[in-house]
Amino acid sequence: MAGINTIQELQKRFKPEAARNVTATYLFAVRGQDGSMVLTRINDGQVEFEDVSNESDPNGKADCVISVSSDDLKQILDGSMSAMTAALSGVLAIEGELGLAMQLVPIFFDGQVLM
Repeated sequence: MAGINTIQELQKRFKPEAARNVTATYLFAVRGQDGSMVLTRINDGQVEFEDVSNESDPNGKADCVISVSSDDLKQILDGSMSAMTAALSGVLAIEGELGLAMQLVPIFFDGQVLM
């Protein structure tokens, strides 16, 4: 399977109507061969993405950090593994406010539960 472009995939999946009244900054830390660090700023139905892979400490910019391997992220995005299963099995790690992570479900993972 070809490498995943995290920013492009999240842009395609973003649901502005689900992001109304949400203001938070997330860091998607994707590990592995196709890895990247993507800072995602959501502000009341708007979203901005920034590749911060080359920064020394991007974690400090985020309210919530979501870490996952690129292979596992592909499975979550294609629906073969739910985000909840990934979180409960330790495949997907959440640092920061769990409530913020849960807000991502309707925004990017429609029909899935993160935790």
